[in-house]
Amino acid sequence: MLICRIRYTSSGRRCVSCFTSRSLSNPASKTPAERHEILTLLHKTTSLLPRALPSKEQAVIAPESLDFWKEILTETYNGYVSKKIKPVHIAVYGVDQWSGARELVTALLEEPLTSDQSLNERIRDRWQNHAGQHSLTLSPLPSDDDFRLPLTSAFFQHFPAPVQITELSPSSDDNTSSTVDQKTSEALSKADIAVIACNPITTSIPALLREPLFRNPNTLLIVTSTPSTSIAEDLQTSILNSLPEKVASGNLKILFADPSRAAVANENFKSNFQSSSAIQRYQDNFVGSQVSSVTAALKNIVSPGPDFSESSLRSQTALSHIRAALSTCQAVLHRARNEMEALAVDVCTLKARIEEAKARAHGDVLGPSSSGSEGDAVIDAVNLAAKEVKVVMDRLTWWRMVWRVDEISLLLTQAVFQPGCGTLEQQLILQSGRLSALQEEITKSTFAVLAAHSKPPFNSAILQNSLHQLKASPSFHLTPHTLTHPINTRREQIIKHPTTRLHVAAQRATLGMSGSIAGGAGLSWAGWVGWLAGSGDGLLGAVGLDAGTAMGVGLLTAVAGVRWGVGKWEHAKRRWWEDWERVGNGLGRDLRATLNQTMQDNVLVVAVVGCEKLSELIKQRRSEIEDVEEELDTLTTTLDSLEYPSK
Repeated sequence: MLICRIRYTSSGRRCVSCFTSRSLSNPASKTPAERHEILTLLHKTTSLLPRALPSKEQAVIAPESLDFWKEILTETYNGYVSKKIKPVHIAVYGVDQWSGARELVTALLEEPLTSDQSLNERIRDRWQNHAGQHSLTLSPLPSDDDFRLPLTSAFFQHFPAPVQITELSPSSDDNTSSTVDQKTSEALSKADIAVIACNPITTSIPALLREPLFRNPNTLLIVTSTPSTSIAEDLQTSILNSLPEKVASGNLKILFADPSRAAVANENFKSNFQSSSAIQRYQDNFVGSQVSSVTAALKNIVSPGPDFSESSLRSQTALSHIRAALSTCQAVLHRARNEMEALAVDVCTLKARIEEAKARAHGDVLGPSSSGSEGDAVIDAVNLAAKEVKVVMDRLTWWRMVWRVDEISLLLTQAVFQPGCGTLEQQLILQSGRLSALQEEITKSTFAVLAAHSKPPFNSAILQNSLHQLKASPSFHLTPHTLTHPINTRREQIIKHPTTRLHVAAQRATLGMSGSIAGGAGLSWAGWVGWLAGSGDGLLGAVGLDAGTAMGVGLLTAVAGVRWGVGKWEHAKRRWWEDWERVGNGLGRDLRATLNQTMQDNVLVVAVVGCEKLSELIKQRRSEIEDVEEELDTLTTTLDSLEYPSK
């Protein structure tokens, strides 16, 4: 029979390979795998487990833990090198009390033609003395174990090797729950053949396929219903197409059977076995129940032909367990990749929020220009302050300056600190509170991402500690004056330097005007006094100046001094306004730089560091997963070549 095996490579590509069907002990159509090749593959698989599977404490379920599969592969190795053949272990599990699993075992083991009806009674009442147990093992071998029941059914004689059946109790009597307990998962994974029965009315098959029940490559799914052949084929195709990725790598076989119908047929036949019509009804009901197809499937797995040998049984048992281990590794790695990709999406979302916060910060904090022109609120605030300072500056004409020369710095300082100049400062204090709320929100989002991905290796204690240290640092929290520092700095700069120079220029202009006026008055007085005293040319006659000329020169000197003082004062004011403009432009740059630094070092620091560290962990984890998946693909290919050399 030709079967198709579906598996997924490390890149996620779906590969379909076709092989000649081969059972648990079928050496036909191939040369048996060399002993050392199987041992080598077993050793490599065991060595791969620590890199692919989590520890028992970190595993989602025990059958996906490192300890679980190391134990199974160790038992596999011991059984493979041992000379004593172990019984083929068949585990039968019913999803719920309506699954028909117990009726299936009863139909398989009962002998309606036997003269010893006590055997059938023991089979039917086998659970009567074992109520409350999780499992019951049925075997033809004698045993004193409370969990084992010796039975000499003809069913066990259909196989060339010793066979034992372990019935597992349903995990829950609630038909709305399909959750499988840990013991059941372990038993099905350890079994050589897993038989799972479900009632399609009470159990959702797609939901059942998502449970960790189908890791065993020798799994039979018994659907307790007997549709027509065409409908059964369509249902099989539909179920196989809906297999999850973790199941698709196995050899799941789906059978339809009605064990209740077979049990009723046996019971009716025993009550009236001499009637030909009863015999006919028995044959019709038993054949219609299709229970015999289950027996045939089990025989085909154990040994489909006369070429059975103990060595081939050991080899194929070992290869079966290796495939189950590799299938589990593949499922765990697939889940790990999904978790990693989910974290990558969350990190990208958080990065997008960071970039959005940065992009909106300038518009929200500094705001657009009220005039609608290109610019922001800083330009408006500087222009408003300039208007208020200009009122004071316009009042300081040269003649008022002379009388208030010692108050220049005080007047301008008061003008700079007027309420109108503090509008921007008040706005920034308000925006500091809003940035503090944004900081708290985005910091909570960062820790929420870490909490949502709390599994190794993303639950790094070092990363958690680093982020908590950043959050607890004194410089982390925003204060009302975090953004206003540039305003205070620039305000002190305008007072300390340009205003001081303006004050000094006023003093110099006043002294210059005073000196020129005094000198001019002295010249005029000297010429006038000489003329008044009747000395002719006056006191300056010696230098060729008569009294009128001397008085004119004195007046000209005084006027020139005043003109020089006025020009110097106006020049000093123009220079002060130039400094004001430069300081205003510098204030805008300082506020933008302070805002960027505040966003980077305070508001977004936890989110930025968290995204960087998580991105590094994601990159490292992706590399590890790819390396393990590559080795897993190599081992899977080797396993295929050992199981199916005619590939």
